[in-house]
Amino acid sequence: MTNSLAAIRDRIHRKSENYFTFSYRSRGPDKWRMFYGATDALLDASMAASAFDKAVRANSAIDLLVCYGFLQALYIQQDAVWTLSRALGLDWRPNNDSRIKEIRDLRNRLTGHPALAGENEKPPRLSSAIIAYHDVKPDSFSGHIYFDGRIEQAHVNVPSVLKANEERLAIQLLAVEAEMDNRERQFRSEQAKKPFGNLFGTDFDYLIQRLRPELDNEGRVVQATTHAAMIRDRVNLLKQELTSRSLDAEYLSYELSVALDGLDLIERMIAESDRSSKSQNEIDIVCDGFVTNMDKLRNLVAELDKKLSSSV
Repeated sequence: MTNSLAAIRDRIHRKSENYFTFSYRSRGPDKWRMFYGATDALLDASMAASAFDKAVRANSAIDLLVCYGFLQALYIQQDAVWTLSRALGLDWRPNNDSRIKEIRDLRNRLTGHPALAGENEKPPRLSSAIIAYHDVKPDSFSGHIYFDGRIEQAHVNVPSVLKANEERLAIQLLAVEAEMDNRERQFRSEQAKKPFGNLFGTDFDYLIQRLRPELDNEGRVVQATTHAAMIRDRVNLLKQELTSRSLDAEYLSYELSVALDGLDLIERMIAESDRSSKSQNEIDIVCDGFVTNMDKLRNLVAELDKKLSSSV
């Protein structure tokens, strides 16, 4: 398993789409947007930063813009990992890591606010700066940082700085991934104790089998009506259980509504039937469709239970 920043980011993005604990309903719109916005920003910033050598054009204005963009992309990478950490409640900031803080400070002094950089330090270390735009190369550029009474020369080796930034951020992103895995593992472990399929009951096949009425047999009509009510109770129980376990918005909502509407239709057709062969044919067709959709619902429930019982 590769643990580069890009590889971890891709795994996190896939897991967020596959994990129950990171569904839209489970996390809510604000945290959901925060999380996906950060994974997208991390992807875009990494792609932009890696294109530095292709963007340098031996044109002072363009090359200066490229230098600004590169340093800002590093900053966005850091902020994206910070945001992902916050989204999971992890107590981490870019400045916690000395190398990341060094890169962050370099960006702040050269491009963030080069006239007031350092004003929030204790004690303040104000500086101003310029980037030597005539010395921009495909793999490096230089800057001059002016402090009170001295000048620092900043040489930025682009591949080296990008590598350092991504390697240090990857450490924290692994912590984000581990937290995601732990939450999902705990959720699945708890949910797997109560399989949804058990809610149908051991007699469900019989209930379905005897749902089809024989309209010229009053006893079978009563049995079919009774079975329809019993099946509805099971489906409603499944729906309630899904809701209480925060899964109904993402799983089975359509199939559940089809099942309940189908039962309503069958009951209405029984009540309004004239007991003719045409009425029997019509209700047979509807019952066949209901069984097909119920089989689909039960298969999806079985798949859900299988996923909940699987390892992370």
